[in-house]
Amino acid sequence: MSGHVIRPIPLFKVENVPPYLMTYLLGFLPPHNMGFYVWYIEGPEKKIIVDAGGTLEGLALWLQFVATGASGTPIQSIEQGLSDVGVKPEDIDTVILTHLHADHVELAGQFANAKFVVQKSELDFALNPHPATAAFFNKELFNGLDFQIVDGDEEIIDGVRVMLTPGHTAGGQSVAVDTDSGKAVITGFCCVRQNFEPPEMLKEMMPILTPGIHLNALQLFDSMLKVKETADIIVPLHESEYLEMDRIP
Repeated sequence: MSGHVIRPIPLFKVENVPPYLMTYLLGFLPPHNMGFYVWYIEGPEKKIIVDAGGTLEGLALWLQFVATGASGTPIQSIEQGLSDVGVKPEDIDTVILTHLHADHVELAGQFANAKFVVQKSELDFALNPHPATAAFFNKELFNGLDFQIVDGDEEIIDGVRVMLTPGHTAGGQSVAVDTDSGKAVITGFCCVRQNFEPPEMLKEMMPILTPGIHLNALQLFDSMLKVKETADIIVPLHESEYLEMDRIP
């Protein structure tokens, strides 16, 4: 069987993001841009997307108080984005949720016929989040979803597998997809390309740069190494290059 293709579906972008949000304690790097996506996996019999997507309005407080100086631009609705790959929200069979932060699950209610794949540890934490992280979760966005709960690494269908990669959240999961160019891994944690490609001056002591938004920085570092060792193609969850790219590979 030929390999799958990942179709990035950008919903909005945020420009001029302060470097400390994606690179933990490193403020000397320049500001960067971020894309916010859902990802359609083309090839399997089931219609699968990774993440349910969010809106720029849903990130309003984040932009105002956290990403100071950044600005957002809407790109398209989820219906418009999916129509470009020939499907509608109600056609989707499976939504693999990398994690349950609001910007990755806000539009889940539109996928009326889907099962939602989530890690047990992620759901348990999100239903009763620690007060320090409560602003990232909104139970109203995922209460009542038809969950398919997994616990650790697990094959979803032939050629599509979830990998437990905690640290950004309690039970984040990355998604490994077999393609004709090798295994592509969509990260289960918010990051950009720079997190996997540190500047030359840092490479020897820091082979990767831990993102600034995390529950456990050491655990996230180890999860990033797991992705790096597994993937032939790393797909950072918020990398802006996919704003202009219609397929991976």
